[in-house]
Amino acid sequence: MRFAIVFISLCFATSLVSFVGAIENDNSNQSIDGLNYVYPKTMRVGEDEILYPLVLLRTALQYSGAKYTLKASSISMPQSRSLKQIIHNDEVNVAWTMTSQQREKELLPVRVPIFKGLYGWRLLVTTQNKQKKLSSLKKIDDFKGIHFIQGHDWPDTQVLLDSGLTVSTSIEYSSLFNMLIKGRGDVFPRSLLEVETELNTFKGDAKLTTLPQLILQYPSAIYFFFSKDTPELAYAVENGLAVMRKNGEFDRLFNAYHRSAIEHADIKNKIIIRLENKNLPLLTPLDNTSLWFSEKDM
Repeated sequence: MRFAIVFISLCFATSLVSFVGAIENDNSNQSIDGLNYVYPKTMRVGEDEILYPLVLLRTALQYSGAKYTLKASSISMPQSRSLKQIIHNDEVNVAWTMTSQQREKELLPVRVPIFKGLYGWRLLVTTQNKQKKLSSLKKIDDFKGIHFIQGHDWPDTQVLLDSGLTVSTSIEYSSLFNMLIKGRGDVFPRSLLEVETELNTFKGDAKLTTLPQLILQYPSAIYFFFSKDTPELAYAVENGLAVMRKNGEFDRLFNAYHRSAIEHADIKNKIIIRLENKNLPLLTPLDNTSLWFSEKDM
């Protein structure tokens, strides 16, 4: 009898150690409080409360019904580093960025284009002293001899190169505008959602403007990305976005943030030059027109 009691005690102790070990080895993105999300810290103080992707992410999590925490990383970092952190399951475990075949190989996307593809609608920023020279540009063949400026590792860069365009690049974001200002390029394609803010930001450096007669367009999606090791984080966001799309909250939030920029771009009075995006993953939901902006939405 005594031997049986000792044996049972030993079995219980072993089970307890295994149970504790299992808790300690459980995914660090989960806790008794729910799912823990860490996004790359933004550069500007107070931006977290009003930045569209973060407002959308927070709202989607609220609609998901999951218990969660959402906080910024301890330091700000460039996009390339934040994506590496997600891949390796370091501090950051969610980010929003433009999709590509390589990114979808390494990361887990939630395939809802949060900007409805508007980062593929590009106005051409130039300097006022070049505007008259570039006013004759009307079709893709007219861009021979025109130098484009773009980020070194941006998926957009390959879209331009694949279209036979000449592209100069830089790693640093601010350097791209300096290149344009110093005449080391002719045009810098910028999303219609970001161009107005950027012109205001750099207006003290040079007289920047946009070409009034045309706009580039190519299919492009910015998704929320997660590690393939944490599908539970992606699943909750995907569920929340599905609820938002069904009850109209997604469109309400999208229009509240972006309708003014869309109208200001004056797309209906511009020539649309369409480019192919050969780096777009095959699983991109292009057939679901409700996910994408179209000039018919004007």
